[in-house]
Amino acid sequence: MKIGVIADIHEDIVALKAALSLLENAGCTEVVCLGDIVGFKVNTYRYLDTRSAHECIAMIRANCSGTVIGNNDLFQIRKLPSHTTVFDFPDNWYELDFFERKALGENHIFLYEDIQLDALLTKADKAWLESLPDTWIGKYDDLRILFTHFAMPDLHGIRTYFPKRAEEFREHLAFIDQHGCTLGISGHMHFEGLSRVNEEDIRRQDFGSYVYTRELQYWYGPCIARGPFDNGCLIIDTAESTVEAVRLPVAALHAHAHHG
Repeated sequence: MKIGVIADIHEDIVALKAALSLLENAGCTEVVCLGDIVGFKVNTYRYLDTRSAHECIAMIRANCSGTVIGNNDLFQIRKLPSHTTVFDFPDNWYELDFFERKALGENHIFLYEDIQLDALLTKADKAWLESLPDTWIGKYDDLRILFTHFAMPDLHGIRTYFPKRAEEFREHLAFIDQHGCTLGISGHMHFEGLSRVNEEDIRRQDFGSYVYTRELQYWYGPCIARGPFDNGCLIIDTAESTVEAVRLPVAALHAHAHHG
């Protein structure tokens, strides 16, 4: 069985269409979305004229068997994260002005609106985003995979800090184990290629195919959105026990931009 994994779309409908076509052609029978469907940063992305939060949500609802919520999704619907061990949000967080929240967050928490446009959403879009879970478990024969936007203790990716050492991911490895899974998959960091984390080390790898084992491990991969990083998606092949990070081909992006 092949499972496609997409993450960090950021309203890029052109890249999303290209990714879904790629995964279909690769033989994926289901697709999982790891969040950050919405949230367009003006200092990062260059597809202002084609961005469409509404279309991205419609495509994900139609094509994905499981979807989790990301930090940008939370902000766009003004919802506080349920896992808040990295920061104690006051209940009135979104009633505070930008400068009040900046002072409280001390530059450790993403604030968004200084660089992000409002997503153009319907009431139904917002209600669907509101309904998204924090985690999603995929069950594939004897393999159980925990899908999340990022890693505990920052499950939704609200901090401006990104972990750099394997020991910083041990809490998330325990979280994966607590859910009865041996494999965890997330996005959020827009990593070029594919990284694997276990109890001992982080193995940072280029785009390509890599074997997963049945030891407790966590993988994170690329983003869909076109930005400063090479973008792509993941394909999990349970028959071959592999996780593959696949670049989105430039030709496909151009084709979808002109015919999408």
